[in-house]
Amino acid sequence: MKLKPLNYQQLSANIGVADLPFTSFDELKPSSEFLGQDRAKSALSFGLKTNRLGYNLFVMGNTGTGRISMVKQHLETKAQIKNPPPDWVYVNNFEEVSEPWVIELPTGMGKKLVEDCRQFVSRILATVPAAFENPGYQRKKAAVEKAFNSKIESAIADVEKEANQNSFSLFQDASNISFSPVIDGEVVDEIKFESLSQAKRDSLNQAIDELEEKLSEALIEMPQWKRESYDAMQALKLTTTKRALEGFIDELEKSYLGLIGVQIYIKEVRKNLTTFLLEHFEYIESPDPKIESSLKDLLQQTFIPNLLIGNDSSTGAPVIYEPHPTYTNLFGRVEYWNENGSHTTNFQHIRSGAIHRANGGYLVLEVEKLLDDPFIWRQLTQVLQSQELKFESPHMEVQTALTIALSPHGVPLDLKVILVGNRDYYYQLQHHDPEFRELFRVLVDFDEEIERTPEYLLHMAQLVKSFSQEQKFKPITPEGFVELVRFSARTCGHQNRLNAQFGEIFELLGESDIISEQRDVSQIEAQDVVEAQYQREFRHSRIRNNMMEDVLEGQIIINTNGSMIGSVNGLTIWEIGSTEFGTPARITATVAPGHKGIVDIERESELGLSIHSKGVLILSGYLANLYAREFPLTLSANIVMEQSYGLIDGDSASLAELCALLSAITETPVNESFAITGSINQFGEVQAIGGVNEKVEGFFMLCEARGLSGEQGVIIPKANMPHLMLKPEVIEAVKAGMFKIYAVSEVSQAIELLCLPKGSNLDSFNQLITKKLKELHDICNDEDEEEGGEASGE
Repeated sequence: MKLKPLNYQQLSANIGVADLPFTSFDELKPSSEFLGQDRAKSALSFGLKTNRLGYNLFVMGNTGTGRISMVKQHLETKAQIKNPPPDWVYVNNFEEVSEPWVIELPTGMGKKLVEDCRQFVSRILATVPAAFENPGYQRKKAAVEKAFNSKIESAIADVEKEANQNSFSLFQDASNISFSPVIDGEVVDEIKFESLSQAKRDSLNQAIDELEEKLSEALIEMPQWKRESYDAMQALKLTTTKRALEGFIDELEKSYLGLIGVQIYIKEVRKNLTTFLLEHFEYIESPDPKIESSLKDLLQQTFIPNLLIGNDSSTGAPVIYEPHPTYTNLFGRVEYWNENGSHTTNFQHIRSGAIHRANGGYLVLEVEKLLDDPFIWRQLTQVLQSQELKFESPHMEVQTALTIALSPHGVPLDLKVILVGNRDYYYQLQHHDPEFRELFRVLVDFDEEIERTPEYLLHMAQLVKSFSQEQKFKPITPEGFVELVRFSARTCGHQNRLNAQFGEIFELLGESDIISEQRDVSQIEAQDVVEAQYQREFRHSRIRNNMMEDVLEGQIIINTNGSMIGSVNGLTIWEIGSTEFGTPARITATVAPGHKGIVDIERESELGLSIHSKGVLILSGYLANLYAREFPLTLSANIVMEQSYGLIDGDSASLAELCALLSAITETPVNESFAITGSINQFGEVQAIGGVNEKVEGFFMLCEARGLSGEQGVIIPKANMPHLMLKPEVIEAVKAGMFKIYAVSEVSQAIELLCLPKGSNLDSFNQLITKKLKELHDICNDEDEEEGGEASGE
C-alpha cells in the first residue's frame, strides 16, 4: 500500500477546552501540592522516617521540577510534629581559654541563661563597688593600714628618742628620714655646720651614721610588715567580695538545678569570679565612668555565655535551606580582631553556621554549589561520619604565630542532610567518592515528565491558579490554559505527557500576563500565551535567522525542489546555550570501485564524534545483510555532511546517509523536495530520534521562505509520531495540503518516497542495488586478478 502523509490532527496534542476536567477556574481551589512525582514522594517519606546513620537523601532531578520547593514543603510538614532541638551555648574554659566548652540546654533555655548572666554581671557592677565603699570595709581597711603604720612609727620613735638624748633631731618627709645635730638648743644648719672645726664635724658625722644604722636595724622587718599588711588587705578584699557575690551565685545556681552542664559552669564561675575581680581591683576603686565601662566589657567577655543556637519551643524542628553554602556559612566561623599587631579572639566571637542551625532537624543544600570548593565537600562528609561539628578553618595550617586561635569543643550532631542536584552530579559522586554511597543512601528521583491525565490536568490548573494569585497575575481563561498544556507537552516532547519542570510553565505564564496588560484585557487569553511563545522564540532567533539567510542567498546549498543523484536533505539540531533549533543539511554520497568500504569524511576529518561514526558503520552491515549475501561487499564510498564546519554527533542522519548512498550506487536521483531524519539498524528498521519538532520546523521555514509548492515535506521515524507538537503554521500548511509529513518504520518506505521513479517498484529497485554492488565487486575482482597475474609473470 502506498504510504500516506500524516493527517494534520496527528501533528499535535489533541486537547481543547472540552477535554478539560473543569469548566471555569472559578470552581478550582488553589493548590501548592506538586504534580505527580509519586516515586519521589515515596522515597522522600522513607528517607525522612529512617533515623539511621547514613540515611541522608539525594534529591535528583532537573532544575525547574520544583525539587527544592517540594522538599522544603515535605520537611516543614514533618518538622512541625517533631520536638524542637536543644539550645547550645559556648562558655569560657577558665583553665584553657583557647578551648571553650559547649553546653546543651533545653529548648529556649539558652537565651534565658545568657540574659540571667547579663543581669548577674549588672548586679556585680552595682553591688561589688558598693561593698568596698561600705563603712565597715573602710574601718577594716583603715585598721590594716594603721597596724602597718604603727609598726613603722614605733620603730622610728625609738630611734628618734635616742637621737634626742644625744642632741640630734630627726626630720621626716614623704620619702626620707634624716638627722641634724642640735647645739645650744638650736638645729645646726649647713652654714653653721661648715663653721665648726673639722674634728667636731667628723664627730657629728660619725654619730649621724650610727643613728642611721640603728634606724635601718629598726626598720629591717618593714618588708615583712608590708607583706603582712598586703595579705591582710587581700584577705579583707576577698572576704568582702565573696560576701557581695554569694547571694547572686546561689540564685543563679538554683535557677538551673538538674542541668549538669550549667551547674558545672556556675561552679567554675564561683571559683574564678572573685580572683578575676581582685585582679582588676583598680577598675572597682576608680571613680572614672570610662574605667567602669571597661570593667563591664571585661566581665561580659569572660562570664556571659555565647548563645550559639537558640530554638523556639513552638516551631518544631528546624528546616534550613542554605542558598550560599560557603565554608563559613555552613560550618560557622571564629571572628578575629587585631590587637597590638596580632590576631586575637575569644569564645564570644564564635558564630554558628547552617549546620548548627539545622541541628536536630533538616538541612537542604544544592550539591552543585558545594562542589565549587573541595574543602566544603570533604568537611561535610567528615562531619556526617563523626556526627560532631568542630570549628576548623580550612586554612588553619597557614595561620601565623601572631594568631591566637581557638579550638572550641565540638557540637554533637543529629540532623538529616538533603542534597539537591542533577543526575550527572549524583552518578559522578557515586562513582568517585565511596563515602558518598555510605552517607547518602536514599535517592529521591524526580520525574521530568508525567502522563497527561484528567487528574493531572486538574492538578496543573490548580497550581497555575495558586501561582497566579501569589504573583498577582490576571486570571487565565480555559483557552489560555489549553495553550499552556500544549506548551508543556512540547517542552517535554510528547503529545500525551506534561513537563514536570513547572519553572518554564510559570515563566511563560508571567510573560503572558505582561502581554495581556499591554492589550489592556482583564484575563490571560490564548492569544497572549501564543504571543508570549512567539516573542520568546524571536528573542533567541538571531543565529537561526542568520543561517537561514545564508541558505536563501545560496551561500549554503540546500535544494527544496528537483532531484539529484547522491544528494539528500538531512535535518540537524543546533544547541547554542539555551537556544535549540533545527536546520536542514545537505548529505551527499559518492561511490566508486575499490576496497575502502564506506568512508565517513566527518570522522576522517575528526569532526564526527563516536555515535555519528557508529551510525555510518551500520550502513555497511545493512548493505551486506540485504544486498550482498552471495558476494563480498566491495566498494569505495564517501559520505559527508556538506558545509559542516563543527563537531557532529548522533545517528539521526543515518537514514538520510543510507538514502544518499543507495542513490549513488544505483545512480537514481533523490527527490529533494523532501528532508529526512531517522536512525536505522542493520535490519533496516527506522528508529526514533530527538528534536523531531525542531527539525520539521527548520525545513518548513526554508520551504515557506522560498514558497510552498505542495510537493515539499519531511520524512520522520514512525516511532516519533507521539512526539509531534508542531507549531500552528506547520499544522495549517499540512491541513491546506501545502506541506507533507510522512512517518516511516522501514528503510524501504523512505526509499519509495525519495528514490523510486514513477512506474517502478521496490523489488526492481532492490534488484538494481544488488546488480550495481555485484558490478562493483566484479570490477575490483578483475583488477585483483590482473595484478596477481602480472606479479606471477614477473
